[in-house]
Amino acid sequence: MPESALPPQQNPPVRRRRAAPPGPVAFVWESVLMGWRWLARMRTALYLLLALAILSIIATAVPQEPNVPSTVTAWREGEAGPGVGVSRVLDAVGAYDVYGSAIFLAVLLALYISLTACLIPRIKAWVRLVRRSQPPIVRHLGAQDERTDFVTDRSPTEVRAAAAELLGRRRWRVRPHDAHPEDPRPDQVAAEKGLWAREGGSLVFHLSFYVLLAAIVLGQLLTFEGQRGVVEGDPGFRDTAVSYWSYSPGRWFGEGDHQGWRFELERFHVDWVRDPLAPGAGQPTVFRSDVRITPADDEPFDAVIYSNRPLNLDGTRITQLDWGYAPRVVVEVDGEVVHDTFLTPVITDGGFFRGAVKAPAADPDVGLDVFLYPFAPDGEDGRPVPTGAPWADAPLLVFQQYRGDLRLGATQQTINELDVEALTSEGFGALRLGQSLEVEGVTVSFPELRRWVGYQVSSRPQLPFLVLGSGLLVVGLLGSLYAYRRRLWVVTMVDAAAPRTLVTVAGRSFQRPEAFEEEFADLVAELMAATGGAPADPHPGPETPAAVTAVETTR
Repeated sequence: MPESALPPQQNPPVRRRRAAPPGPVAFVWESVLMGWRWLARMRTALYLLLALAILSIIATAVPQEPNVPSTVTAWREGEAGPGVGVSRVLDAVGAYDVYGSAIFLAVLLALYISLTACLIPRIKAWVRLVRRSQPPIVRHLGAQDERTDFVTDRSPTEVRAAAAELLGRRRWRVRPHDAHPEDPRPDQVAAEKGLWAREGGSLVFHLSFYVLLAAIVLGQLLTFEGQRGVVEGDPGFRDTAVSYWSYSPGRWFGEGDHQGWRFELERFHVDWVRDPLAPGAGQPTVFRSDVRITPADDEPFDAVIYSNRPLNLDGTRITQLDWGYAPRVVVEVDGEVVHDTFLTPVITDGGFFRGAVKAPAADPDVGLDVFLYPFAPDGEDGRPVPTGAPWADAPLLVFQQYRGDLRLGATQQTINELDVEALTSEGFGALRLGQSLEVEGVTVSFPELRRWVGYQVSSRPQLPFLVLGSGLLVVGLLGSLYAYRRRLWVVTMVDAAAPRTLVTVAGRSFQRPEAFEEEFADLVAELMAATGGAPADPHPGPETPAAVTAVETTR
């Protein structure tokens, strides 16, 4: 063939890139584009997520200064922790305040940008696919995963109408096609299902991490958690930062965010199965707090807190954590009262409660190591016999008395801990409720016994976002695991040998072929029942051999 007879060659269109500005701006422009391409990769998002997890582990292992400043000070001075040298390295890299460090904020910002860059194009492509995609019309069915032929006395139009109604009722995307002389494709109903569910489930699954990450950040910034013990009948406490025994606010939670209500414990109800022969002997039967709440600018009201039902005050949850007996211990030295308050001892493995009395008003200081046995009845010899039972039917208060220096400002001590390093023991004593005892010029009295309850007060505004993210995670996971994309064709032809309609139902599944096999059989059975069809052998119509791959063209 002469060269002049050849059709002119057309070069493919060239997509021109946007020219970068000249000079130093070009370097900055190219750097920004390179950084954006790097952040837009899913692999980059996984790397950043791993870096964020490592930083969170460091924040868990190393004390954080905003939460426990005293512990951080002890680490820096070498009184605790790995030593002064390692502490200086941790301080230099910001390990004592991970969530406020520049590294954490930079990784967090990069992760959000990366997730955004990954999700937005995928969401756009998915929406475009769902809106524009239509089930393809086939010319030749060829080899499909499933195929069934049957015959019916109904007309082809009636069969296709029944198929469209059946598939539409089952939420398939239906596309009827009527053949005409210029179109070689046969009369058929094309249908598709699962196009948006599987890919949409994957997108929702990835979006859930976006929401969960935002909830975690909000939790670190806006959350608050404090703990406080309250004795029955005491004035209670007010919702302020200085009122809590332990206090853990978020970085953006300030003093002005407290609501300022007053909390009082009127009565704590607790009881057990006391019959040793009854099922569940010794098990608790009730834990309930009758409390009174006085808002800062409103009238007081009564409320009840159960063990598994916290009290909600405008987003602030008050939960029962612990309880114990609160003995009132009075200490007198030379006729002068140097200590008169209710203790809040904690229970030990032996079934008794242990606390401490600290009386720095005496000279020298007086300290008592206190042991309370709730049920210690007298034995046959008249001596108390501690049983370890928790009910206070025969309480016994045992104490060991010390004099000297309590070292209150020199060491860190809890309210139930007594530092005896600079103290001298002066002996022991035991008291029943209402008794007093003098030991070495110090009179100790046990006039009253109440109960105390430890409460946790928390404000967690991130919880709705955590619930939303968890819900999206489950929905996306279900869509990714159980949704599957499949296509179905119902082709009708008039049998030339008899006045009947030949129907061919064929389908293909892109995932989960076992599930599609059952669904296909159910669809065929229902369509045959709706059209009065009967099974037929495959017919030699204008089809390609079964080994030929289906040719699909979308119109």
